[in-house]
Parts: sequence; structure tokens; C-alpha cells
Amino acid sequence: MIELPPPHESGCAMMKRIAKDLEKEIGRTREGIGELQDKIAALKAQANPDQQEIQALKKIVEQLEKKLEEDQSSLSTLQDVISENC
Repeated sequence: MIELPPPHESGCAMMKRIAKDLEKEIGRTREGIGELQDKIAALKAQANPDQQEIQALKKIVEQLEKKLEEDQSSLSTLQDVISENC
């Protein structure tokens, strides 16, 4: 959840707050990927696994991994800007 900025927040403070929020989001995304991978493994361990469900979960994992990669790239760029300007 993104917090509302303080009334007179500086540009540097705003970027640092956004970076912190993005780090939290990255952590949540990683946790979600791990949970889905555990569910896929549990389904595969069954005698007759539901292949459609497994494929659907794999697709969600792919989407989350792409989001994670984009978020990590954004965070890296933001951290570079903070380092150079703050």
C-alpha cells in the first residue's frame, strides 16, 4: 500500500519513500511466487495432477516473474537517481 506523501515532502524524501515502497512490493511479489511454486510442486506430487491448474499457476508465476523483473529494474534506476541527486 502506498502512503500519502507528507504535505511538504522534498523530492529526495519522496524518491526514498517510493524506493522503500517498491522494495516492499518486490518482497511481496517474491513471496507470492514462492507460494505458487510450492502449490505447483504439491499438485505435481499428486497421483493424477490437474494439468490445467498446473499450467494456469505456471502462467501466473511467469507474469509475476516479469513484474518482479520490471520492479527490480525500476528500483535500480530510482536508487541510481537518488545516489546521484540526494
